Amino acid sequence: MSFIRIVLALCIAVAGIAADAKTLRWSTRGDVLTMDPYSTDESVSANFANLIHDALVERDRVMAITPRLATSWTRVDDTTWRFVLRRGVRFHDGTPFTADDVVFSIERAQQPRSAYAQYARALGKPIRIDDFTVELKQERPNPLLLEHLAALFIMSRTWSVAHHAEQPLDLKAKEENYAARHANGTGPYKLMSREPGVRTVLVRNTDWWGPTEGNVTDIVYTPIASDATRVAALLSGEVDVIEPVPLQDIDRVNSSGSAKVMTGPELRTIFLGMDQIRDELLYSNVKGKNPFRDIKVREAFYKAIDVELIK
Repeated sequence: MSFIRIVLALCIAVAGIAADAKTLRWSTRGDVLTMDPYSTDESVSANFANLIHDALVERDRVMAITPRLATSWTRVDDTTWRFVLRRGVRFHDGTPFTADDVVFSIERAQQPRSAYAQYARALGKPIRIDDFTVELKQERPNPLLLEHLAALFIMSRTWSVAHHAEQPLDLKAKEENYAARHANGTGPYKLMSREPGVRTVLVRNTDWWGPTEGNVTDIVYTPIASDATRVAALLSGEVDVIEPVPLQDIDRVNSSGSAKVMTGPELRTIFLGMDQIRDELLYSNVKGKNPFRDIKVREAFYKAIDVELIK
């Protein structure tokens, strides 16, 4: 379960929204980069993908792997997993969800331009057994298969083919297609409108197969890059939820009487990885060598990090 899906269940009490409120006005620093769920692994974009689309499995609030579009799964052997799919699910355009969509989605996510290729390729070859059964056949055992599968959202094959969106977008090349500003998932919210850099609006999918939590029927997302402006928007009532709250403004928000800061540990680990393998760096103006092969260079980078300031 993503950060924003948890917030949707809790924000009514936390942000001081009235009990009968229906619209959630939400803001963070950056905008959604694309509505194509495989073209970027960026946090805001992934949160929106998680609201619009479903994966076959997901992690719940206690971090256990639970069914989503797959109702059950078994390991046929060391390199074969079989998944039974949920029946009666429809995409937002009314198209029925079947095994064809799962096979298409995994193969689409395995393509070179996909930001999720490393996860999707580890799933192996998707094989349709029947309308509601899919097998994943790997070359070697993958003990993290369910974890990789939880990161992969299912798209409609019919919709993607109809709109010539069979391949993920190449964001580095500033590529655009129908999937960049439109979406068609099976998730709890539908994309109503998309204005890049301005606002994105979602509405609740009343036909969603899952349980309804909270009273949010529509979400209006407005990116606000400035920390000061974002906090001011929260305290003035222009928005209901912001993320993140700047450290220097936590006390101010908590003492405002109109909002409260949610704090807690985060499971994500962010790190800088130094390429020590290649003889020449891929993305550097230093040619013919790799400075990170030198332990003194790596130590210099480490010593330049103010660990106490980060704490």
